[in-house]
Amino acid sequence: MNANRRFNSIARRIHRAWQWKKLWVTLLVDAAALLACAAAYLYVRETEVTGAFAGLGIARGFTAQEGLSNLDWVRSLCYTFTWAGEAHVVPLRPFLHLAWVFGRPLLIVEGVVWLLGFLGGARSARRLLKPLDRMAEKAQRLSEAASARPRVDEAKFHDLEDALGRIDIGDRLSTGDKDLKGLEDAINNLLARMHAAYRQQAQFVSDASHELRTPIAVLQGYAGMLDRWGKDDPQVLEESIAAIKSETEHMKTLVEQLLFLARGDNGRMQLSPERMDLKDLLTETLDEYRMIDATHDWRQGSMDAAPVTADPALIKQAARVLIDNAMRYSPEGGIIRLSCGGGDENCWLEVQDGGIGIDEADVPHIFDRFFRADPARARQSGGTGLGLSIARWIVERHGGWFEVLSRPGLGTRIRVVLPRAEETVEAMEEGA
Repeated sequence: MNANRRFNSIARRIHRAWQWKKLWVTLLVDAAALLACAAAYLYVRETEVTGAFAGLGIARGFTAQEGLSNLDWVRSLCYTFTWAGEAHVVPLRPFLHLAWVFGRPLLIVEGVVWLLGFLGGARSARRLLKPLDRMAEKAQRLSEAASARPRVDEAKFHDLEDALGRIDIGDRLSTGDKDLKGLEDAINNLLARMHAAYRQQAQFVSDASHELRTPIAVLQGYAGMLDRWGKDDPQVLEESIAAIKSETEHMKTLVEQLLFLARGDNGRMQLSPERMDLKDLLTETLDEYRMIDATHDWRQGSMDAAPVTADPALIKQAARVLIDNAMRYSPEGGIIRLSCGGGDENCWLEVQDGGIGIDEADVPHIFDRFFRADPARARQSGGTGLGLSIARWIVERHGGWFEVLSRPGLGTRIRVVLPRAEETVEAMEEGA
């Protein structure tokens, strides 16, 4: 009952606020129309004397008799102007009389219509707001039920997850009133974002749990083997230690990447952009990989100036992700080529390899979290399935995008495109 009274009170307040606003708008429109008619009347009376509008070069003004009451003072108003050395006076009383004759019925009709709307429109407001009230009432009931029964069977939560997963975003909130269209769109967009965020979070947690389950199982297996036989067997001990070190390193990498993406999703990752050249960054990175990896044929492609405004550390991290993937999926002795360049609006860096390539159907998904075109091979090579997701987050935060070209058995070329630094473009144009 209290909730119903509160809802009716809110509906009445919204309706009254809207009606008062409509009244003021109506009065302003009437005043504007009256002024426009008065200006037209004076224009016609003036041109009867001058033959045409004389512009601003003549003296004009208004006069009225002194010592009269307010109404008589208004009736005595006259418009004066000087033409050819002669002063002309145009009384406003005929115009005011005409405006009163025609304006009074109009004001009465407007007043009656407004009064009827003010007194009888609350029901319409309640009808339009009823869908929102039902939503709030259901949310309140859910909240009260949750607080009253904190211990709910876990199966219920799974049922709720399944129900949320089956929500059809096409079933949009609609009241059928155009005045509430903006509010409807805002609520529907919010519901769509909540649904997408829930699906993404559920998938992320599921994939992360799956990825962590394998190294934990490996660690448990080797720990059990050590406990049973490894204490006195040097070969088992050495094999177990090596496996444990490998799996813990894999878990460390996975957790660091998960934390990176979590900070990015929560908006806690701060960029430190500065003007830089992709050519310098890629040249430095190429020299580093030539030192640490002698099993591949490192090639330098075209290295043209590519000025951008970006966070150097994050852009280098994205480049390393692409290069590490090229190393991981290229055979020994395979060619890996790094290139960069720029145009009038965008700059790019590119990593090309002659490795195993990617199926065409898998290309749209390679930036999804934990996606692997070949899970067994990725697991064997030590990949987590998060590197390209991190690279995508970095590039998109810089306003850029990826261009991917890959053929199975021929290799892959991934290009990162970033907006060119505007200040650099201007400086180059001025010096040209």
